[in-house]
Amino acid sequence: MTSPIPLLRRLAPLMLFVSSAPAVAQELYALGGAQYTRSLNETTYGFSMEYRQNVFEHVFATFTWLNEGHVTDHHRDGYSGQLWARWLSDSRRLTLSAGVGPYRYYDTTYLTASGTFTDAHGWGVLGSVAGNWYFQAPWVMELRYNYAHTTTSISTHTLLVGFGYQFDYSPSPGPVLMPPLYDFVPSGQRSELTVMLGNSVVNNFHSPHGVAWGAEYRYRLTPYIDAIGTYLDEGDSHVVKRKGPAGQLGLKREFLQHRADVGVAGGFYFARDQDQVGSRTQVLGLLAMTATYRWTDGFRMRAYWYRTLTINGRDTDVAMLGLGYAF
Repeated sequence: MTSPIPLLRRLAPLMLFVSSAPAVAQELYALGGAQYTRSLNETTYGFSMEYRQNVFEHVFATFTWLNEGHVTDHHRDGYSGQLWARWLSDSRRLTLSAGVGPYRYYDTTYLTASGTFTDAHGWGVLGSVAGNWYFQAPWVMELRYNYAHTTTSISTHTLLVGFGYQFDYSPSPGPVLMPPLYDFVPSGQRSELTVMLGNSVVNNFHSPHGVAWGAEYRYRLTPYIDAIGTYLDEGDSHVVKRKGPAGQLGLKREFLQHRADVGVAGGFYFARDQDQVGSRTQVLGLLAMTATYRWTDGFRMRAYWYRTLTINGRDTDVAMLGLGYAF
């Protein structure tokens, strides 16, 4: 969305996870390729993370984060929830599908009246077709085409290829529909304290950075849902100097025999914002994507990607690593 920043931010969308429902199976994909903007006659890179939830044999839903690269005056990414129809071959290894859904975009661009930077928010439609090859469980290969149509920003074409991971095992190839249920593991560890350190980036064409840190308390409500309290300090990027408490609800999915999970959270951020104009407290939106690896029963390493959602075009991305202890 902005100019290149550290690798952690580029990989952070791997944390994408959207569903808490235990009755159906999930898949997670990482894709990369190219984007074409017809109105500008420009080509750039594109990449995406896709979370897939199988609903029926021929129906599934996805939640996608799509980065559309950099073209003239537009550095854009966004999120989309889509509903898909699917055809399966007799062997179930090959599937062909088509899906459509709303597209919420965040476009680093210029305000035409003033010539200043902004992170413009808007809505569009994302239509997609995909082919998947289930070659060896739990691995899947995907070829995907997206058309992002908007009336207030650019419309784009992306062609992406990549690989997916099935969270649930099946002895037969193809999509898994009914995974086993699981409970708290270990049953006594429902609280977690984490301290974290990383980097904040303001979403404009210069991508100014700041040193960020934070602390988090997480309480496990169910095997799939966490309540989260966070104190976040985004550091000083010389454009934004912001900090404050946040409250979120998070969804997650465990895998690798409960030693790892991926998750997403959303909520409110009570931010104290200081700049050349002065200081003020604002209520902002805060999205968080996480990935965790548990290397002992108590200690775990967690990666974070936060996006602050503002109404004045001063959105930031904050990528951090944290050390946590569960009890």
